[in-house]
Amino acid sequence: MKEIYEQLAQPFPPQEVGWKVQTVNRDRTRGLVVAYVDARTVLDRLDEVVGPEGWQDAYEVLADREHNGTRLVEVKCRLTVLGVTKEDVGEGDTLKAAFSDALKRAAVKFGIGRYLYRLEKTWVPLKDGQIEEKTLAKLRSLLEGR
Repeated sequence: MKEIYEQLAQPFPPQEVGWKVQTVNRDRTRGLVVAYVDARTVLDRLDEVVGPEGWQDAYEVLADREHNGTRLVEVKCRLTVLGVTKEDVGEGDTLKAAFSDALKRAAVKFGIGRYLYRLEKTWVPLKDGQIEEKTLAKLRSLLEGR
């Protein structure tokens, strides 16, 4: 199993990693960015390492309510890989977002994408509240050096 966990935990190619602004400064010219992978990338990693028959997932909607004028959905994912089960909760403003968040959080418990949480927090310049393409290229190059 050690070899399988090592394969699950392998870093993703930099082009598979996205970056999103987590918080901005007062004048919205700089943002704290975090790295992430989408749920399809997680599913692909599971299929590649243990095969489609080596894992399964199940979900439970815990809450679906209005909160401060927006929808808040909370979902629990139970992810089983080769007979070992781990679970976590995700949230979002849609069922799809909450399901994806829950899957990614459960997958981190198997090491998938866990290294992304260890990346140094980075403030970057923003243009109209967005990360510029040249900045994204620099962020990707940071991943290539890992």
